[in-house]
Amino acid sequence: MSLITSTQVAQFHALGYFITKPAFTEPELHTIRTEFERLHEDAIRQAEQTDDPKRLDLTRYRPFIGQAHTKSDLLARFVKAPIYLEACEKFIGPNADLYYNQIVIKPPELGRSFAWHQDSGYTETDPLEYITCWTAISRTFVENGCIWIIPGSHKQGLQKHTRDEENSELVASFTGEENAIPVEMAPGQIAIFSSLMLHKSGANTSGEVRHGYVPQYHHPGVIRVNTGEPFGDRYPVLRNGNPV
Repeated sequence: MSLITSTQVAQFHALGYFITKPAFTEPELHTIRTEFERLHEDAIRQAEQTDDPKRLDLTRYRPFIGQAHTKSDLLARFVKAPIYLEACEKFIGPNADLYYNQIVIKPPELGRSFAWHQDSGYTETDPLEYITCWTAISRTFVENGCIWIIPGSHKQGLQKHTRDEENSELVASFTGEENAIPVEMAPGQIAIFSSLMLHKSGANTSGEVRHGYVPQYHHPGVIRVNTGEPFGDRYPVLRNGNPV
């Protein structure tokens, strides 16, 4: 049975995103959250061993734990969940790779915001567009720092981004922020959107942690434009329409 409806496919092409029904059970999500906590603690310990207070600060209060599938056998399997593979087949094709994946956590009352950007703005690739599967491992709402998107912004192409060194992030230059909407999700729901979708996330001002997992999928053999070299995780998940 299909997990993604024809209506959702049409919305993705028209607006650049859609939100799934909960795709994972609470026991599955509990196991993932426990794994996140282990990996976050490991990241903090590693940052404490450096002489880089900025890195330690970001690791504690705005952690992004990249290439998580290489740090966890559990997540290496999780990125091949049926909902992700179906999204790959519908929006990329019968062959797809995991392009990047990261754990994103906002601690209660301390989790920080992240600026407006497009995922493709961080690295321009050929082909350019891919899919991001922003997965709510715990519930996500405005007060605990959910993402905000601008529906339809994927049709505007790649925007100019400038580097904010103080906050270690890129900031997109664009107009139309008044059209932004929050993406509040129950645990297990996934916001699947184009890598050209403008989005941001707010600060966590609540007493509730926000756990998110963000696997992204792309065409096999993707090239980084400024080097001409293969780029990304290059972790095969689908070949000829079959799970790898």
